[in-house]
Amino acid sequence: MGVNDGSTTISPSPLSTFSADPKAELGSRNNPIALGGVAVVDDWEVQITSVNKDALKRVLDADDYASPPSSNERFVLFGIKATYLGEESGVPSSELRFKIVGSLGNTFSKPCSYSMNTFDDSEEAFTGATVTGDLCFIVAADQIDGATISIQGEYSSESRKFVLVD
Repeated sequence: MGVNDGSTTISPSPLSTFSADPKAELGSRNNPIALGGVAVVDDWEVQITSVNKDALKRVLDADDYASPPSSNERFVLFGIKATYLGEESGVPSSELRFKIVGSLGNTFSKPCSYSMNTFDDSEEAFTGATVTGDLCFIVAADQIDGATISIQGEYSSESRKFVLVD
C-alpha cells in the first residue's frame, strides 16, 4: 500500500493467487464457508449473518461525524453471531479477530466510523451464551466481489476460517 497525492494505492499481494478447491478443508481459503454457515474458531461458533458491500448510507446515518471513504473504497458492514463453547467464559471482541481478504489477496481491517451495535462492544459470555453485532471495514472497491472474511483466534492463525462475502 502506498500514498500518492492524498489517494491510497493498493497493490495485489504476492500471495494473492489461490485455487478454489471443493475438496480442500471446509473453511480454508480454497474452500470458504458459505455466508450464514458456521465456523468454529477456538472456543467460538461464529456465523457471518449478513454483508452490506456498500454501507455508506448506513454509516453516515449512524454517525454524523463519519467521513465517506475515498472514491476507490467502500464501507463493508457485516453482521456477526458468536456462541461461546468453552468451559469458563470468553470475551468475543478480544478473542476473535476479523479481516476482509480482498479478491486480489489484500487484507482490510481498517474500521469505518460505524458505531451502532458494534461487535467490538461485546462483553463477557459464559458457556452457551450468544452475542451479536456488526463490524465495518474500509475495503478497496475493486476487491469486494470474490472477497472472504477471515476469522481467527486472538493469538494464532492456526484455527483461522474463511467465509464468503457473497
